[in-house]
Amino acid sequence: MLRRICRECENEMVRKVADGNITIYCEFCKGETEHDLIEMEPYCPDCGGKITVCSKCCTGYFCSTCNSLKSSKKIIWKKV
Repeated sequence: MLRRICRECENEMVRKVADGNITIYCEFCKGETEHDLIEMEPYCPDCGGKITVCSKCCTGYFCSTCNSLKSSKKIIWKKV
């Protein structure tokens, strides 16, 4: 999956909506910094195994090792 990574701090950028406008924002640098699109894969925060996007709901992440859904906020992203 492509993720937006801040060039300054290398943390993931978030989308910020204000007055109907969408901006890409770095919460760590506290600004709209330059970013790169980098191919990354999701890993389980509990066991460290590679996880997949849940095909039934398309919004959750499923770890086959732990046999459970994982929160998208806790996923560990690693470069491919």
